Amino acid sequence: MTRTQRWIFVPAAAAVCLLALFTGGAFRVAAAAESVAWDGEPDPSPTASPAPLPQLVGFNLNLYHVADVTTVFAELDRVAELGCNAVQIVTPVFQPNGASDRPRLLQRPYRGPTDDDLLAVLRHARRLGLHVALMPQVNFTEPRGNEWRGKLMPDDWDAWWTGYREVTLHFAELANDAGIDVFVVGCELLTTLTSRHEERWRSLIADVRETFPGRLTFSTTWDSYERVRFWDALDFLGVSGYWDLTTQARDRDDPTPRELDRAWRPIRKALLAFAEEQGKPLLLTEVGYPSLPWALKDPWNYVADDAVEADAAAQTAGYRALLRAWSGLVPAPPGAGEPDPIAGLLFYEWSVYSKGGPFDRGYTVQGKPAEAVLRRYFSGQAWE
Repeated sequence: MTRTQRWIFVPAAAAVCLLALFTGGAFRVAAAAESVAWDGEPDPSPTASPAPLPQLVGFNLNLYHVADVTTVFAELDRVAELGCNAVQIVTPVFQPNGASDRPRLLQRPYRGPTDDDLLAVLRHARRLGLHVALMPQVNFTEPRGNEWRGKLMPDDWDAWWTGYREVTLHFAELANDAGIDVFVVGCELLTTLTSRHEERWRSLIADVRETFPGRLTFSTTWDSYERVRFWDALDFLGVSGYWDLTTQARDRDDPTPRELDRAWRPIRKALLAFAEEQGKPLLLTEVGYPSLPWALKDPWNYVADDAVEADAAAQTAGYRALLRAWSGLVPAPPGAGEPDPIAGLLFYEWSVYSKGGPFDRGYTVQGKPAEAVLRRYFSGQAWE
């Protein structure tokens, strides 16, 4: 299955936690709060202008198919306890297929959250001391073949943009009401990264800024960030990272840690150089690895037939290499130098549906060796 075969209802490998405060050599949650659902009290007031942010380190959480929002509260509690200082909430926008010209909200159980439920999730995360990002994400309910949001091609672009602007501004208002930190104006909409759509994006971003005072970004794929024409209108460069890490390996089915490190070096160098060229901080909006044998070669591919067994070791190797590549974001070993100048790193993912465990083949780290690595990472203990 190719990368373009990612479709509805299964998260697009791409995803959700963000921030961690750098205190005494380790990232820690800024504040802890009692874990309860929103009870009608006034939520923390949105700031008039963006306050300084630490580097964001945490997980993506998807709100697809949620029937009981309290399950999301419980997972947010666990993310905060792990040591993250942020979370990115991914919430769905639906349309039947790539030719459809009316993106819309489906706010009912097992589709998308209601406004009240989404606000409750965002507010709960804030009460836990987490910095929060919100990323609406287009998904197809009746995809044709291997199409996904990156292959969007509506019959009527004007109608599509009218609908997309409507739902985006709706979510921007909710983001403002909740007083969160970051709003993602679009996710992996690759067919809109042309000159034909540039002014549409610039107009939408300007309209969002009229509503939402926090930081704005667009989340594009690891192989398309140089195609985005409107980075200058945003605050962060948003890139999801599902790179092939086996390119330097003699045996691509079994790369060594040193070979994984060598693969990361040119990737990191190119990203940081591009961010410097654009004059914008880099936010890695999604980076993760499924528990599958090919996780290090094709981390975007989460689809496997029933005969494929879970491979937690491949996921763990991916996380170890990721942490080494961006070691400035964690308690660094002596001589490692200063932290990299990036806005943050958001792991994909922390699931609100699956509890993980040794037989889980998905991206979540829950109950797997990768979770233990991240727990040591956040606590400042040796994690290698």
